[in-house]
Amino acid sequence: MLKRIILFFITFYLVNNFAYSQRTTDFGILLGRSYYLGEVNPKRHHGEGVGSFTIGAMLRRNLNERYSIKANLNRTTLRAEDEVVDFAFNQIRNASFETKLTEFSASIEFNFLPYRNGTKKGFTPYIFVGASMVWYNPETFVNGVEVVTEETDSKSSLALPFGPGFRLSLGNKVSLGFEWGFRRTNNDFIDGLPNLKNDIQELSKEYDTDWFVVTGFTLTYRISKVGKCPYYYGF
Repeated sequence: MLKRIILFFITFYLVNNFAYSQRTTDFGILLGRSYYLGEVNPKRHHGEGVGSFTIGAMLRRNLNERYSIKANLNRTTLRAEDEVVDFAFNQIRNASFETKLTEFSASIEFNFLPYRNGTKKGFTPYIFVGASMVWYNPETFVNGVEVVTEETDSKSSLALPFGPGFRLSLGNKVSLGFEWGFRRTNNDFIDGLPNLKNDIQELSKEYDTDWFVVTGFTLTYRISKVGKCPYYYGF
């Protein structure tokens, strides 16, 4: 399914590039926080031990006032521990993990309002959906003992990023934004917990894939010249 999504975005980008010549391109940075959602952190979005600093770079191609395609490269650290989770099962298991994570994603954005930098149409909420590849290397402990199994050797995963955002024009070339993006991965190994079916106590659930969330502010700068298409730019 994710391979089909990636193929769709590549085809969509090529078709639009050939069909239209007047586009703008933005380059920017993302600063924010990321956190993990899974067996070691079932539901907490904030609080003790939840969230780590995230930095990223982005390249956005604005196709028109409504649609954009975007590539992101993000770097963060994900961590969680059962000790701070208010569930008896987590307290008994007493697992914890930490991993450096790198994500490369491609997504398409839809603006709810017509948007252009440096005009009266200089703000809009939007939603995005795409596909990403993530790389990680968890260090996982259960009751103070490091967990090492063949099952945790998987160091990469496909993911489905989606969520809402907001963009505000700060001038003819600069814009400020905020994004709250969820990532659903296609495996259960980001936390490094093995799926032990025959153990007395199940450490993990193979049917419950791991998630992580990236939130942050974006600052972008338009690096391409404005075209002269009357329809697109209103000149």
